[in-house]
Amino acid sequence: MVAFLMPALGFEHPLVLVLVVAVTTLAVVAIYRTLCADRYPRNLPRIGAREGVPWQQMRKKFQADCLAVFDDAYENYSKRGQSVLIPVFGPNDEVILPPTSLQWLVRQPEDVVNSLAAQVDSIQLEHSLGYKFAYDPWGGMLIKKDLNSAMDAMCAIMSDELNAAFEATFGTDTQNWKELDLFPTCRMLSGQLTQRFTVGDSPEGLKLARDKSWVQSCYNVLDGMLDVAGAAASYKRFLRPVVAQWTKRAMPGKLGDLKQRFEPLYRERLSIVERKGVNDNIQGPRDLLGMMMDYAVNERPDEVLNLDDMAKRLAVMNFGTMHQTVLTLHNLLLDVLGSDQEFNTVSVLREEVQRVMGPGDLGCKQWNKAKFQAMTRADSICRETLRVHTFLGRAVQRLVVGKDGLVTEDGIRVPQGAMVSILAHQTQTDADTYKDPHKYDPFRHSRRREAAAEPGTGKPGLHNLSFVATSAENLPFNHGKHACPGRFLVEYEFKLIMAYAVMNYDIELPESYGGKRPPNTWFAGFGIPPLEAKIRVRRRSPG
Repeated sequence: MVAFLMPALGFEHPLVLVLVVAVTTLAVVAIYRTLCADRYPRNLPRIGAREGVPWQQMRKKFQADCLAVFDDAYENYSKRGQSVLIPVFGPNDEVILPPTSLQWLVRQPEDVVNSLAAQVDSIQLEHSLGYKFAYDPWGGMLIKKDLNSAMDAMCAIMSDELNAAFEATFGTDTQNWKELDLFPTCRMLSGQLTQRFTVGDSPEGLKLARDKSWVQSCYNVLDGMLDVAGAAASYKRFLRPVVAQWTKRAMPGKLGDLKQRFEPLYRERLSIVERKGVNDNIQGPRDLLGMMMDYAVNERPDEVLNLDDMAKRLAVMNFGTMHQTVLTLHNLLLDVLGSDQEFNTVSVLREEVQRVMGPGDLGCKQWNKAKFQAMTRADSICRETLRVHTFLGRAVQRLVVGKDGLVTEDGIRVPQGAMVSILAHQTQTDADTYKDPHKYDPFRHSRRREAAAEPGTGKPGLHNLSFVATSAENLPFNHGKHACPGRFLVEYEFKLIMAYAVMNYDIELPESYGGKRPPNTWFAGFGIPPLEAKIRVRRRSPG
């Protein structure tokens, strides 16, 4: 057989064939060890190793019941101050650090562990939108830098949109109950409000924000980005560029539709920018797109003149403001209604809104920062939803980028290229921290804050228990300097929606639910709300 193959393969001597086979085998082994083999140190505990469970079996267990793997890691390692390696989605692994390492982790240098690199690895923007949109995320930096000063304007824009958004989704019938599919309702309600403060502070922008086809186009691009990210995560990193070429094939069409709808608004805004350049007295739009255009004129002039680039920048902004917001709003409404029988949640909310806003402002238009901060019970409801029904199973993700790796607090050298994180759901539902930790108690946090109110002023105390405060017990927005900069805007949006909803609508769960919200499920490391859930609404009659 060898004698037959040698001439066919072009070899004159059998030793040459043997040498080629040996070199090829060594090359294959080297590539496998580099790209696929276990590269973690032996002193890093592996989940399941103590019980003798093979790693591939643990990987299958994660795919079937990721919450059980998280619980195991937390109870047997994290609570004991130990790091542990667990399998996560696809062929990937992650090093789980204990919550006691949170402050230590966020203080690590960016050239050792990197938050942006972790985001890029998770979201795969370089494949769905392009390299510069992944590695030059100036839109997020803009929110961190300038959003706080623009909050009052954003608030006014959102509150002005409430009535139109609710009438378009909840309806206007004061006589008959209307049953709604909650998830698509939340997508359109939150989408319209989000687009109003994103693009809606100009004539062309207002038309877009109220155009369902525009909102759907934004979601189509967002869903496409998630499809690329999910498909890429199913493979090893070295295969992701190849996989992405196939999975992103629908993106050009989705981006093209977004760009076509965006172009009239873009031309309008470009004209405003040009007029502002020669007349400092011109007041530009106060929405997020206005902030982006003003920044890009000075800092990214090549992009501001490129319709394709600005459409993609808008898509990145939408990813941050629309994706998890919809899922949380879905959970929030279910939690309010599911806790109403025991805690009288809806009536308590109505009382707080009337007290803070005054009885004559059913439209909830006279908002300001002080009124938002005074809504302690609404704040507690939002925080409790993210505590019990968090979307992220792991938080504070960092990719190890230093060539020498990262030495953890318990002395384990984690190699370059590894992902590290802290378990969020288990930390937030720890029985040592919370009584009845898995029970949704809407006023769990406001009771403590009201009890610690400032004498004389009555202002709530314990600001560390507010919705936007981050800590080891509240990780939905991550922690440290890379905590989500848009969380203050999310706070305002949720409080606006809740206030308007309870003041202007009767809302309930379907009778078949027995007053209990359907449970969430866990898949691939994420907490997924019941997407088939329904609610019933009826417009309240004035007076």
